[in-house]
Amino acid sequence: MGLFDLFKKKSEEELFQEAVSNQDSIEIVKLGENLLQKYPDNLSILNPYIDALVKLGKKEKAVQILTSFGEKKIRDEYYDVAIPVLKKALKIDPFNLKAIKLLATAYRKKELYYDAFKILIESLKKYKEANLNTETLKGYLEDFINEQFHPLFYEKYADFLLEEGDKEKALTNYVLAANMYINLKNYKSALRTLLKAQKIKRNENLDKQIIEVLANLIDTEPQTADLLITLLRNYKENVNFIKYVVDTFKEVGKLEVLKNLAEGLKMPKLKYALLALINSEIGEIEEAQDYLHKLSLIDRNMYDQILILIKTKHEGTIPELSLTPKEEEIPEAEEILEVLDQVLDLNEVVSDYISKVGTEEKSDEISNEVNALKELDKDGKRFISSAEALFGLENYDEAIKMAEKALNTEEAFKAATIIAESYRKKGEGRKALSFLFDQIKNPKLSEEEKAKLKALIGKIHEELGDRERALVWYREANKILNDKDLEEKIEKLQSNEQV
Repeated sequence: MGLFDLFKKKSEEELFQEAVSNQDSIEIVKLGENLLQKYPDNLSILNPYIDALVKLGKKEKAVQILTSFGEKKIRDEYYDVAIPVLKKALKIDPFNLKAIKLLATAYRKKELYYDAFKILIESLKKYKEANLNTETLKGYLEDFINEQFHPLFYEKYADFLLEEGDKEKALTNYVLAANMYINLKNYKSALRTLLKAQKIKRNENLDKQIIEVLANLIDTEPQTADLLITLLRNYKENVNFIKYVVDTFKEVGKLEVLKNLAEGLKMPKLKYALLALINSEIGEIEEAQDYLHKLSLIDRNMYDQILILIKTKHEGTIPELSLTPKEEEIPEAEEILEVLDQVLDLNEVVSDYISKVGTEEKSDEISNEVNALKELDKDGKRFISSAEALFGLENYDEAIKMAEKALNTEEAFKAATIIAESYRKKGEGRKALSFLFDQIKNPKLSEEEKAKLKALIGKIHEELGDRERALVWYREANKILNDKDLEEKIEKLQSNEQV
């Protein structure tokens, strides 16, 4: 070292590094403030400066500087720089709303959707544990979920809502999640989510959705057979539900699977009803007749209902079904008793299945699925799927809001129908009519679709007691539809008018 170097004045940068080496927090802060004015983007200055502020008890200032820095980097699209800086801010103050929102934004901009959701939901849980007001953070989370629209986000948020005791909102989110899983053909996750919904509230619409999912899963997920059997037992007196099960399995090409399952049932009434319908669908008419006869010996009323369904399906193609077969063999007493202890309890099956099927959390897959679901926005399918789910839950206000988003898409007819029917169910017939009068002018609708809406206008007028206007609209609709049921309505109203 020369003599000149001994008396050379050290630069601020050198003094700062010396202070860092000596862990002199006061000096680090003093020098760091000046240096950051000169080098605002220098992380090697920012990080020790922030650490020194924290040691001196100036946490609020440290977080404010970090969030401002992170916000600037997001604006400049330097997300990889913003993310660790904002993480540092949250390490200092886990409850800082601005840092939470900015970090979620940075992840979202990088299409790391699961990471964005995770920071929001985990922060929400921390807020709840600390007994802090969660409303603002909930708002951030709900906006994010509605924008990114992935079923896992809805499902996990529903889990949180259920823990909070908000069962109604949790139920809505579970059903929305299930419908999105179905759109992605992820039937396993759809079933898990529907079963969570079912534990909150049982209804037929929800059980029908479960049947739809089971039909797609049953040959690859053997444990779902117990669930299907138990669900069927609960509807063993409901012919329309039994018919829905058969139709659903037929639609996905799984009637033989359902037939094999039905043949092993220990509940004769349900077994015979199912097998009569299944065999009539696959063209085994003699077998269908045989099971109808067995059913008639147990429950004549159910026999009559099943017979009507089969004859409607095969009108003119099969002979009259007979009630006097060659052998009238009455089932064994133990078969008719339907020993209940042989049937699994639904709650046990549901809990067992949910516990076995974990929630998948693969960030890359989620990003791809979010983008795939966004493609459904263009034709309105995801909005309609959600609107139908909300309608099934009798959440008509939310169904209307969701369906309105599809009015200018290819799904405009379905959207209009859901909105009008929602107003009807709410007892707001006049509002439904006003809406429909506008929609029959919608250029996106075909003439047949407009005619169907006109028939709905007629139906609402009839419900409101205005038979004259109902008749006018039914006639107008039937000019295009030529519908047999509509003709009968017109004839009935005409005869009443004459009387």
